[in-house]
Amino acid sequence: MKPKVPSSNRTVSRRSFLTGAGAVAVGLPFLEGMPSRSAWAQDAAPVFTFFVVAQNGVVGKNFFPSSLGPISAQSLAGAGDVATAVLSPHAENLLFIKGIDYPNPGPRSCGHAEGNVQTLTGLAPGSEGNKAHSAGPSADTLISRALDGSDPIALYSGAKGFIAERISFKAGGPGQVRPADVNPYLLYSKVVGLAGASSMSAGMSAGMPAGPATAASQVAQEIANKRRSINDFVRGELKTLMGRPALSTADRQRLDQHFSAIRDIEVKMEEMATTTGAVCSAEGLPVDRYEAFRSGFAFRSAQMEEYVKLHLQITAVAFGCNYNRVATLQWGDGTDGTKYQVPSNRGLGWTFHQLSHRIQSDSASGNNPTAEAAHHEIDRLRMETLLVGLDAFKAHGLEQNTQLVWTNTIADGPSHSTRGVPMIVWGSGGDFLKQGVFLDARGAKNARILNTLMAAATQDAGATPPAIGAGTYDDMKA
Repeated sequence: MKPKVPSSNRTVSRRSFLTGAGAVAVGLPFLEGMPSRSAWAQDAAPVFTFFVVAQNGVVGKNFFPSSLGPISAQSLAGAGDVATAVLSPHAENLLFIKGIDYPNPGPRSCGHAEGNVQTLTGLAPGSEGNKAHSAGPSADTLISRALDGSDPIALYSGAKGFIAERISFKAGGPGQVRPADVNPYLLYSKVVGLAGASSMSAGMSAGMPAGPATAASQVAQEIANKRRSINDFVRGELKTLMGRPALSTADRQRLDQHFSAIRDIEVKMEEMATTTGAVCSAEGLPVDRYEAFRSGFAFRSAQMEEYVKLHLQITAVAFGCNYNRVATLQWGDGTDGTKYQVPSNRGLGWTFHQLSHRIQSDSASGNNPTAEAAHHEIDRLRMETLLVGLDAFKAHGLEQNTQLVWTNTIADGPSHSTRGVPMIVWGSGGDFLKQGVFLDARGAKNARILNTLMAAATQDAGATPPAIGAGTYDDMKA
């Protein structure tokens, strides 16, 4: 998985890149004879970041285990009727955090919209009400800017209603929301060719027009060629570079070590691909479900969890193929109208939003215990959906170089409070984050949490990581 770099770098320059056939660009180490650093740090593998943002809060007392500290598959499975017990197979790769506070403690007008715009910006809303906009760019945007300047992937599973996508922001101010794809087929159609024709499940290419199928085959062949060794594509420029009189003996040694290290990484990644069933592979995808949405898509709230699973699974493939390094998924619209068929809701028939309010209302709040029980059952159901996604990410061997971040726009439904918001992180983010631990943030602002995640995401960029204000949350760090 090579880092993405601009294809225009075709000569050795102060930007310190070599670019060979097929627009393969390789960053160089620091060379005394070339006074600028590479855009990619030596020996650093890319880190992938996926922000999954849910709505309507959780039933806090039944969401995480009762005890802080280390978590294991056994302890999590035996934690009782808590929603996150469902994730026990992935305990060793999980970081649970409770007690995260957003800038505004609660709603000023519309808690759902105002919570949405704070979740990934770490900033108080730029305006109030259901039209609330952000006060600055979101973390996914900041990460992408620090890496290669491309747009992050933006996904959405929800109705285009009262409060639609409100997670990914290009900048502060009205009109800065990044449009998100609702149809899972759209991302699938972009990355399926990258997974390689030989790894496609039976029937994956069936029904595809000749043009896209041919293009997919060409891309797959290009990737297969590149796997011989990236060094082969820049050999000519490397020979020219090594002959530059400005380079010292130490510079030449650095170059030799650098390109040897690249080959070592390639070999390890190839071994990992063989072991896991291929990092860049479409194996295991429910191809028929994606293809069913090829000719059109109409969101149906009853199929909410299916859509989310499809978004999660194809993002695992996108990361495994290095299609993009950053993605967001908003899980539900701000006032989610899904009527979940969980046991406690069969007699009520309320929407998820109403259940979160504990009363059959989209504005008032109550204390109906059956509604609370239904909300907890939905929390558990949604963790089962998240489990499908984590299984896909693990199947692609992404535990070490990914941080999949699940969080919510509010802490709980009745109060719409943004104090004590929960977060789940899967993956070590390039060995940057603790794993198998449950932490209490004790009111730490989410800007500090986001700063920590952004530092993990950009650690291979060889530059100061982006930040929202100052400070990280060091208790998260490995």
